Amino acid sequence: MSDLKSIIVLPEKESLPLEMDRGKTGAEVFLEIGFGNGEFLENLAGKNRDRVFWGVEMSRACLMRACRRIEKKELSNACLICGDARFILKECVPSCSLEGIFMNFPCPWPKKKHSKRRVSSGEFPSEIARVLRPGGFFELVTDEEWYGMEVRDVLASHPALSLGAWEIDPPREVTTKYERKWLEMGKKIFLSRFVKRNGNSERKSGFLGRAEEVHVRVMGKHDLDSFLDSLYGLEGEAAGGRWVFKKQYASGDGARLIEVVAADGSFEQKFFLQGIQRDEDVLFKVSPYSAPFLTPSVKGAIEMLAEKLGGSPGKPLSGQG
Repeated sequence: MSDLKSIIVLPEKESLPLEMDRGKTGAEVFLEIGFGNGEFLENLAGKNRDRVFWGVEMSRACLMRACRRIEKKELSNACLICGDARFILKECVPSCSLEGIFMNFPCPWPKKKHSKRRVSSGEFPSEIARVLRPGGFFELVTDEEWYGMEVRDVLASHPALSLGAWEIDPPREVTTKYERKWLEMGKKIFLSRFVKRNGNSERKSGFLGRAEEVHVRVMGKHDLDSFLDSLYGLEGEAAGGRWVFKKQYASGDGARLIEVVAADGSFEQKFFLQGIQRDEDVLFKVSPYSAPFLTPSVKGAIEMLAEKLGGSPGKPLSGQG
């Protein structure tokens, strides 16, 4: 992994919400969702070194290719995040912090069963509006006309967004490899741009916290090895989150670790829970080797451990004392 300090792989122990200007006070901040090989982001950051550019991408292979591009050009104004953009926008980006958002040729998810993943679905339009400053823009480019029209119509109906442009084969100062290839092949490119209206778009609730300071206790002496072994493959679901327990391990300090895969919607986290037998109780907490966000699935997994071990819910989740 590169030592470039602008690479952020979430979840990582960064405070939330993120500091979007990265110390460049007053700088305009932009975000690209799904940066692919990083060419578009690299060119934008290279041409505008007084601005800050963020890129969000789920593929670690793409992250590394983009990282090499940024390192080669020594672009200190570019920051990359590996994660789901829907979660990143909702839980990591402050309100009214972005000048603009770019989305180049996202997957249109044409099948009906995948339609909830589109930009036009769920809370995504509202989160886009929330993170943009008044006058800021969201720009989407696609080669699928039906998809471009769907995004255009849905986002234009949002009360905080107005349609600023709908263009076919627009000239653009910075383009992508596939965009140039498709234009040469005679394919049409569809661009829609939305502008944030004036008004308050603050979120109703705060950002998620980290789970390191959360624990639950079960009174009494217990056989942790046998108990954790029995959990392998056990699944749980609550409050829209779901989780599954995987293998358990013994750490050098006598604690027991159990691997957990948890998902809240499309946002997935893998982490370790730690069980420690003490004089009067068993303490379950998130392992210091992990740094998950405290989503409903993470909270549910911890509470389920306590309930299964103690036969009833343990002491409520709380800050660790």
